[in-house]
Amino acid sequence: MTALLLAASLLIGPARAQAPGGPGVLSNLSCLDTLIAVGEGRLAGVFSFISEKDSPTAFADLAVHDPAVLKKFVAKLDGDVKTSRGVSQWDHDALGAAQAILASPIGGTVPKPSAKLIARMVELSRAPILTLEQLTSRSKK
Repeated sequence: MTALLLAASLLIGPARAQAPGGPGVLSNLSCLDTLIAVGEGRLAGVFSFISEKDSPTAFADLAVHDPAVLKKFVAKLDGDVKTSRGVSQWDHDALGAAQAILASPIGGTVPKPSAKLIARMVELSRAPILTLEQLTSRSKK
């Protein structure tokens, strides 16, 4: 019985370690791109433990609690729209989550962004959604 359990763990162990998107591996390149763009690349390891569906909301929470990160995030989106005429789905979701947080009762507990920044966020939320490949290819032109 012990030999059978050992053999099973040896078979399962390497498969789990190599599974894409498993804990410890940040598989969402849009998330990584945004973390680096806002100067928070050091948090890639932390975000690797957050499910992909929850990572835009987690980033939005980070951004609304840190005015400098929020400004850099909006600047990153501005740059994407100027160079590629759109934003990634992940960035769009993170922007929407940030707007939802700011409009909720929690919004009263975080630093209030300027009216100009909020207006720009609203404008950017209407930008076309592009794949990361489209963003990259359009920005190279």
